[in-house]
Amino acid sequence: MVLGLIGQWWRLGHAESSGAIADGDGFRAFNRPGYAKGTLSFLLDEAGEGRIRLVTETRVVATSEDARRAFMRYWLVIRLGSGLIRRLMLAGIRARATRHP
Repeated sequence: MVLGLIGQWWRLGHAESSGAIADGDGFRAFNRPGYAKGTLSFLLDEAGEGRIRLVTETRVVATSEDARRAFMRYWLVIRLGSGLIRRLMLAGIRARATRHP
């Protein structure tokens, strides 16, 4: 599963709308300068002995050099918190998946 988001996360409540994006093709085609496009993916991977590993990955690409610099400054500030949220999310998924009925 892949989730996509277009934004100006570094603008903290003052972001301009990217407009409606109807589908994956629209997401891939979006190139208005000043934005970043992010994806969060989840992949189920065989781990042997009846086990499944959940792998998650985030990718971000900026639509202009100014947006790339702004996103990098933003990422320096939120990076540790983002990693913590990801670990908590995965731990919650694991707990639900391994809970006995």
